[in-house]
Amino acid sequence: MTAGHVQEFACFTDFDKELVCHWKVPAQTNCSKEFLLCYGKETSSNVCVPENGKDSLICACTIRPDYFVSGLTYILTLQFNGTDTWNYNVTPALVVKPRAPKNLAIEKAENGNFNLSWEESYSPSSMLSGQPVIYELKYWRKQHPKEVSVKAINYQAKSFEITASSLRRGYDYVASLRCNYTDYPAYWSEWSEVVEFHYEYQMTIEDILQMAVPISCILIMAGSVICYFCFTK
Repeated sequence: MTAGHVQEFACFTDFDKELVCHWKVPAQTNCSKEFLLCYGKETSSNVCVPENGKDSLICACTIRPDYFVSGLTYILTLQFNGTDTWNYNVTPALVVKPRAPKNLAIEKAENGNFNLSWEESYSPSSMLSGQPVIYELKYWRKQHPKEVSVKAINYQAKSFEITASSLRRGYDYVASLRCNYTDYPAYWSEWSEVVEFHYEYQMTIEDILQMAVPISCILIMAGSVICYFCFTK
């Protein structure tokens, strides 16, 4: 294997606990036996043994540094069967892929809308805790997963109101959220775990009026026909 065979090598970090590097490999590759990823801040003096990804076509190495700082850069050397095949420098601050928001919850408000709330996935001691963050919300009818509504939440927030006017009564809905830290914008997080809610069907004045008009017309027409036949007889 040569440097040219190292395909789609990339790294990303949650900027809190781990730096993950991965690359594509041919089928049947045994990552832990054939590869070794050496890394360090000045020289590649530490080693990480990669593992096969879920689809077996990717090798992945998880590095767990003692700390993260904005100016930190790692020197990486990829070995294949004991031979250095590729060198790479990575600055974690430039490849941040944050953890998804957690603990999504939803409640129906008195005005009929739905209040979605969530929590940040970082502890107060984390580098990303309290940093400017934007969110993206998607929700859809559970029975129609391809018809997705997407809302950008471009401000620091931990809640969002889904308006009833954007929903159809009588359906189950599913919502999910992802985030991006504006000072570390390389990647969006994965989508969060979903939360489900039901928009109950309730008769409104508008519904009653919409039903009343055609019914009244039918009754008027029926009455006119009856009166006509009574008059002719």
